[in-house]
Amino acid sequence: MADELRTLVDRLKAVSHPLRLRVLSLLEPGELCVCQIAETLQVPPSSVSEALRELRRAGFVVERKDGRWVFMSLVSRELAAPFLGGLLEEAAALPEIQQDRARALAVKALAISVVCSKVKRDAPAEREVRRV
Repeated sequence: MADELRTLVDRLKAVSHPLRLRVLSLLEPGELCVCQIAETLQVPPSSVSEALRELRRAGFVVERKDGRWVFMSLVSRELAAPFLGGLLEEAAALPEIQQDRARALAVKALAISVVCSKVKRDAPAEREVRRV
């Protein structure tokens, strides 16, 4: 398969998962710490990290480290795939995405250290529940 075609297929696969689409939609207004994303979406940090890894591989997100915090943001519009803008516009109309964005505003109002300590504290309990 030609490199351009493979790249397009990989990008389409990256946005075809509900969690990854929710993460992309959360990042459209601006950057968020990985812990803020996990708290907003109420999913384990490991799931967020996996989603972000796929989105980074597809060229949709970039990371910025600030001390122990890792912030994620969308790549610039010039670097993004042409279809990403339309996809995010359509996703913004979905009730679940609107709820995610409203929750993100509340989470962003909290200090990052508070959010990240809560996410880390809650994560082991979530793993235990899944094992049962």
